[in-house]
Amino acid sequence: MTQEPFLREGLKVEEARQEVLKEIKKVLDNSTIPYESISLENSLEKISSKDIFVKQNIPGFRASVMDGYAVSHCAKPHKGQHWKVVGQSSAGKPYTNNLYEGEAISISTGSLVPDECSWVIPIEQIKIEMIKDSSFVRIHLIDDLSTSTWIRPVNDQLSEGDIVLAKGQKITPSIIGLLASCGISYISVFKSFKIGLLISGDELISPGKEKSTGLIWESNSFLIKSVIKNLGYDINEISIKADEKLKLKDSLIKLAKNNQIVISIGGISVGEKDYIKNIINEIGSIKFWKLFLKPGRPFAFGFIGKDVPFFGLPGNPVSAVVICLQILWPVLQVFSGVKNIETPYRFKIRINSDLKRRKGRPELIRSKLKVDQEGELYADIPPTQSSSQITSLIDSDLLIEIPPDRDFLKEGTYLWAQLFRKQIL
Repeated sequence: MTQEPFLREGLKVEEARQEVLKEIKKVLDNSTIPYESISLENSLEKISSKDIFVKQNIPGFRASVMDGYAVSHCAKPHKGQHWKVVGQSSAGKPYTNNLYEGEAISISTGSLVPDECSWVIPIEQIKIEMIKDSSFVRIHLIDDLSTSTWIRPVNDQLSEGDIVLAKGQKITPSIIGLLASCGISYISVFKSFKIGLLISGDELISPGKEKSTGLIWESNSFLIKSVIKNLGYDINEISIKADEKLKLKDSLIKLAKNNQIVISIGGISVGEKDYIKNIINEIGSIKFWKLFLKPGRPFAFGFIGKDVPFFGLPGNPVSAVVICLQILWPVLQVFSGVKNIETPYRFKIRINSDLKRRKGRPELIRSKLKVDQEGELYADIPPTQSSSQITSLIDSDLLIEIPPDRDFLKEGTYLWAQLFRKQIL
């Protein structure tokens, strides 16, 4: 069997993800994620800590699908049939009297349909007749009805005993609406965990300060904090340090003491002042280093002490974002109690231009999702792909997956892509 090339370059992304999750679950197996009861209005992006069951049918009564007339004791109305209108049922004000054969009530959409009625006739199919010297109105059916009764059942949305929210499920806007429609105002969710972030570099200064030659404004803390926020999590503590080993070591120890996960950006390579990897081996252990991926290197995963996961991200901003999506996001979900781990949605899409590259590692190329005149989707790949340039992330919707053994891809080629737009509902 021919050995697959480039394995010396590091773990493949999927292998790395599974290895990280295996190690993380070992740590979490020894502890229970704490939970709390919170109000429904504060539950967005939280994770349910238990199954929630519906205690009654929803909506709980038969409701009209249309504005029209509910007719009583009728197998199926037919053209020319007529009924005496004796009342009405409107939203929040149901008709409560008995209905007899030949009687009907006017009814609005969503209103309760009395038990005696098995049909609602849409108002468009009714002719109204005012009876002289009388106080009632008679209606006539002017056309044959379809097979629809225009009545929703008592359990149209949910049945008593159904699970409305499963343990480990993320709470989205649509779930909040559904829970509210079931009369639920408080739910049990897993408590948020704390993330500590270390940024290292002698060249870094804060935005807003005067910059001299050779220095750069520090941006990675803003970028990664925002990415993690968009994923539904919060950075609890940020430490920005120069490349001094003792200060970096002290900062990592403090972050591990105050947080359940520690992330560092920069200082993880093999340069003279790249101290982070050696520090982690002194205060914990590095489980693996390097990924078979571009961008995404260098990267290190390990533990501070025995149970605080550590993620050493590259200093280049695009590489750091890619690692957040490919490796860190699944870990954050496990820590928050998510049952079904989510990763970027993948599908195939054609590229709109020839693509030349140096083969060797698989590559994730940023691109814009567009639609042509025929309504077909395609990937518009911008020329700027440097992992140091944040501009390549702006307006990007996709990460196009380039196989490691391809150095030329012709316009129109279909490739796997990862969609990373934020979900709305």
